[in-house]
Amino acid sequence: MTVIALSGYYGFYNIGDEAILEAIVNVLRYHRPDIDLVVFSADPHHTRRTYGVEAVSRTNLPAIIRVLRRADLLISGGGGLLQDATGPRSIPYYLGIIKLAMLLHTKVAVYAQGLGPLNSGWSRFCVQKVLSGVDWLSVRDHASARLLAELGVKRDITVTADPVFYLDPVPRREVDTFWKAYGIKRPGKELLVGLALRPYPGETLFDKKLLEIVSDGCRFLEKEYNARLIFLPYHLKKDLPLARDLASRSSTGGIVIEESLSSRDILRVMGGLDLLIGMRLHSLIFASICGVPFIALPYDPKVNAFLQYVEKPGLSLESLNLVQLQESIKSALDEGEEAREYLRIKINAQKKEVQGAAQKILSLL
Repeated sequence: MTVIALSGYYGFYNIGDEAILEAIVNVLRYHRPDIDLVVFSADPHHTRRTYGVEAVSRTNLPAIIRVLRRADLLISGGGGLLQDATGPRSIPYYLGIIKLAMLLHTKVAVYAQGLGPLNSGWSRFCVQKVLSGVDWLSVRDHASARLLAELGVKRDITVTADPVFYLDPVPRREVDTFWKAYGIKRPGKELLVGLALRPYPGETLFDKKLLEIVSDGCRFLEKEYNARLIFLPYHLKKDLPLARDLASRSSTGGIVIEESLSSRDILRVMGGLDLLIGMRLHSLIFASICGVPFIALPYDPKVNAFLQYVEKPGLSLESLNLVQLQESIKSALDEGEEAREYLRIKINAQKKEVQGAAQKILSLL
């Protein structure tokens, strides 16, 4: 039996990373239903139950070694794993798993990763040294590829799509059933607007300014469009306090999704929205998949890379004001079918990229 190990930010109930895992599992099984998949997870029980895969604790070194000894391939990614902005542990952890696989003579595919920022010279040196020796190296945007070239990684680097583009919208009946649980029957007269915001990294004072502007924008939506606001924390620990704060400032309170949703549930949520205001990259990808107009508030280069691909503007957080937000709301809600069809074409192209990357990974076996 062929065994593939998967290493990423899995089991932390971050919707974006869980969607990455689900998409990778789905596309690999589509091409090779016979493979055994083993995930290194922060919550192995949840991962096993949710995706029907084998899972071990991502901090249980003896278990990881046992998995890598019998694995034919390690897939590292996708997501923004190799960066040192959120703390000093990500780089040594993910590179350590890769290096351990190499020492055990297990092939390694680095898949659709978003590299950086890499602020320390030590981080840059380690990334260059380890990634130069993997069997297949791919990133999800051209900025990451340029960073690897700057680091001196002299080998083929493939730019491919984020795996989440492989997911499909859900049927309308599933959307309606989901929203009925929240007392909303679709279609209705009220406009449903989702907000997927996160704290701005390391900027407490800036968060307060942004909160005021978005709060005013929410009240504008409620007054001018009879909007019902849906607050979507993509990472409960980080995003839920912000979602609750925003909800408390709105005229109606809206709905705060306070549970960890599966990728399919997020697709059910998105399928019922008329507009999304999002900072989180995967909230924008989910909106695109479901054909929902969106307003992007990019906080990270990975969001700008996505916006560049779909040829849509984002609002600068540094210069954001209420007038800009109001104009963007009006513009997004006025989008015609031509704009949505163009977006569908771009999304379908990304889905084909995911298929091609999966075939390339499996060819390593």
